[in-house]
Amino acid sequence: MPYALFENDERLTRPFRTEREVWEAAEQADLVTLDHHGEKVLDNNFEIKPCEATADELAAAGQDIIIPDAREQDATSDKRTAQQDSPQDWRAWATRK
Repeated sequence: MPYALFENDERLTRPFRTEREVWEAAEQADLVTLDHHGEKVLDNNFEIKPCEATADELAAAGQDIIIPDAREQDATSDKRTAQQDSPQDWRAWATRK
């Protein structure tokens, strides 16, 4: 079953074959932090959930983090620059690629 990273039920990543691959993409995007026990957890309202995917989607090596249209508009209207964003802001990471 494929998995993806979600925020408030909105899919933010392409489908991955395993949950571990989603964790790796989230770590590369600085969306993972340590809890008070030192265990890795996802930031904010992010969660990894099963998702629907076609065989073509799973075979294609696309952009790991997807910026939905509404998020792109928010990011462009945001007056802060990427340098002012925290390293855990996925929009800043996604636009660097």
